[in-house]
Amino acid sequence: MPRARPETGPLDPFFSGLRDRAVANWQSRDGYDYDSVLYSMHYPFTESDLDRILSWVGRRGERTHLPPVVSLNQDLEGATYPSMAAKAPRGVSSHAWSAVLHFCDPSYPLYTDAAAQGLERLGFRLMAPESPNAYPTFLSAVDTLKERAPVWSIPETNWYLARVIEVGLSSWKAATRQAAARGPSRARA
Repeated sequence: MPRARPETGPLDPFFSGLRDRAVANWQSRDGYDYDSVLYSMHYPFTESDLDRILSWVGRRGERTHLPPVVSLNQDLEGATYPSMAAKAPRGVSSHAWSAVLHFCDPSYPLYTDAAAQGLERLGFRLMAPESPNAYPTFLSAVDTLKERAPVWSIPETNWYLARVIEVGLSSWKAATRQAAARGPSRARA
């Protein structure tokens, strides 16, 4: 019986190197810093948890726009994925809101500019980062990749799939930029 050929498609270049890119990030200083924040969280959140999250994501100034921690915990406790994505308070960026959601429920991907650019490079249409719908649109695109990810492309780490896809997108964008700078490869005679 002939062996089946794997399906190929426009996402293959992304998925083919996802495992290596995710593992490299997981073992990097950034990966260790992420894990230290993830494993220091308590739920329900405390004020210091929110400060740690926003400091890690570089958005500490947006703390004043978040609701009081008691109200935030009540909202998060009663929500199911992905209902909170579109509920960012006014004045809270996709970067900060996604971090708050992610460290409560790691199913929510972290919004980063590099990951958003990686999604756009894959052909996903996203909203401008300052748009109120930027994070829900980003989340929907990442969820599409989560659904389409072949099992062989996902490394065995302690990270949720949303994080694996997000760091894969961030580093894939950089890897494709480096490959483009090198120019097309040429066959040797």
